[in-house]
Amino acid sequence: MTEKEITKEVSIIIPTYNELNNLNHLIHRIHNSCKDNGINEEIIIVDDNSPDGTADYAEELGKVFPVRVLRRKGKLGLSSAVMAGFSIANADILGVIDADLSHPPEVIPHLVNLIRDKGTELTIGSRYAKGGGVEEWTIVRKIISRGATLLAKPLTKVKDPMSGFFFFKRKILDGVKLTPQGYKILLEVLVKANYGSVEEYPYVFQNRIVGSSKLGSKTMIHYVKHLGDLYKYKIFRKK
Repeated sequence: MTEKEITKEVSIIIPTYNELNNLNHLIHRIHNSCKDNGINEEIIIVDDNSPDGTADYAEELGKVFPVRVLRRKGKLGLSSAVMAGFSIANADILGVIDADLSHPPEVIPHLVNLIRDKGTELTIGSRYAKGGGVEEWTIVRKIISRGATLLAKPLTKVKDPMSGFFFFKRKILDGVKLTPQGYKILLEVLVKANYGSVEEYPYVFQNRIVGSSKLGSKTMIHYVKHLGDLYKYKIFRKK
């Protein structure tokens, strides 16, 4: 990543597509959690041309909250949206959280404080660390999640490498080329980034209340292809 002028302490990237109905509640909770814990944050909404007006509403919220909006011309995917957010972020600590309220914003200070106070380089909101969990999932979704985690096990010791809720020091991506596919950018970071310490903090994944899940067969195909690329990267990097 290139050097940036640092004006904020934490940049929180939120990829969006048709998340209008979740945005107000989400931004309020993020900002209140950060304010109550002395975190100087910026919230970067990266919107993939949502037809429901997500980007317009985010810009309205930006008149009151520290929200910036990056509009993209099409539905280009979550991982590339996160990367686009990283590229314009103005903080030494970068983070990612979903827009659908499945990740409780009240956990953000715990993840950030592990970096600020303890010096941890990468922190992960974890469903599978002790104390974490999920709300009611179908047996099929549980199998998919656990199966995806098991397939990634040779790549990392992290219990929840599929998490979409994580924070890290910007410097761990210096000189690193990320080429993530689909939704699992954390796994790419875990395999390629230059970090010495990682910690998982437990949280309970909450089911989406508004809108529909973006998990589908195409996502799973991307994941399998991504896994293959990461295994190749790890094998050839050792040689």
